[in-house]
Amino acid sequence: MQLGGMEPIERLIRRIEKAEVTLGEEEPMFESIKEKHARREHLTPEETNLVLELAKKAEQWEKAVESSARTEPEQTLPGC
Repeated sequence: MQLGGMEPIERLIRRIEKAEVTLGEEEPMFESIKEKHARREHLTPEETNLVLELAKKAEQWEKAVESSARTEPEQTLPGC
């Protein structure tokens, strides 16, 4: 995932929110980035990198959820 011509920050932010992935310690920074973006302020390179990292995490989360949904119940361990 790369910024530039590929995916604007707004689309990445929506992907992160849609995935509903747990952000943990990064949650406050992500909220700050969303507010800054809404005000049309430029993001620092560190903020841009965080959005890219969180978007990758969201993409992995979505793939895991999708994979889990395809798993047949008898393929899972009992009691899990």
